[in-house]
Amino acid sequence: MKVFISYGSAADQVTALRLQALAGVNGLTAFVPPAYTREASTPAIDPQSAQKLSEAEILLGVVRSGLTEACRQELNTGVATHKTTIVMADPALAPQLQPFFGPNLVVIDPANPDRAELDIVQHLKAMNAGQNA
Repeated sequence: MKVFISYGSAADQVTALRLQALAGVNGLTAFVPPAYTREASTPAIDPQSAQKLSEAEILLGVVRSGLTEACRQELNTGVATHKTTIVMADPALAPQLQPFFGPNLVVIDPANPDRAELDIVQHLKAMNAGQNA
């Protein structure tokens, strides 16, 4: 199963990279866009990220420190193309994102983010197993 991990800001990249490593250990292929794509001067999704997003079956968003334009566009593309989209969000940003992602929004406990990461990876593994069955 291919997973595209979008993240809100450069500060969220650490969580995105941890998720990528956890996904790889659990037999999933995950792509995390490079940090330069989160800069304010980047108005559109870069070509490599667009290709990886197109190939992905799952879009996982990590929005803890804010939402960049690149992340917004990636999440909107995932929803528009009917990809399974899961967004991990900080409690402060959850009310802003809830109307768009509803039950696919996972609020991250800032004191225990590793628990949320493990839960997400377990959920993705279960989805992968279901697809392979």
